[in-house]
Amino acid sequence: MTDADYHAAMRRIRRGHWLHYSVQALLMGGAGLAALGHIAGPGSANPRLATWPALLLLLALLPLLSLALYAVAQYMRPNLRRPYAENMRLYQSRLLLRNSLLGLLGLPLLAAYLLTRQPLDLLACAALLGLLAWRTAPDARKYQRWLIS
Repeated sequence: MTDADYHAAMRRIRRGHWLHYSVQALLMGGAGLAALGHIAGPGSANPRLATWPALLLLLALLPLLSLALYAVAQYMRPNLRRPYAENMRLYQSRLLLRNSLLGLLGLPLLAAYLLTRQPLDLLACAALLGLLAWRTAPDARKYQRWLIS
């Protein structure tokens, strides 16, 4: 693998990382907008009856999905005897799983926005996803550290 190929692959992985966070935020926001009509707001006559099934479903699925993603990510380990392209694909797959798992951290803030309709909750969710995307952005040093781990 030449330096140019390596840097091109890292740029592709970095673009995929930013695209993943953007798409995941849009999907979560779209799901929130779709559920907005089914969730009782603060002015509803009996908000607890209207929202408890959705909250229970969210509380039940979130840990299960997180555990499944974490378990799959633990089996994705590098091997220096593999071809470089296979290790790059494995690294990119692991990043996708990790980003999906970290993106789930924004769901409670999105749920809080859906229940209270406070724009600050939505802003906090967007800020959290942006901070996570910025903080976990892949680079050559992180890839090499993962490769020798």
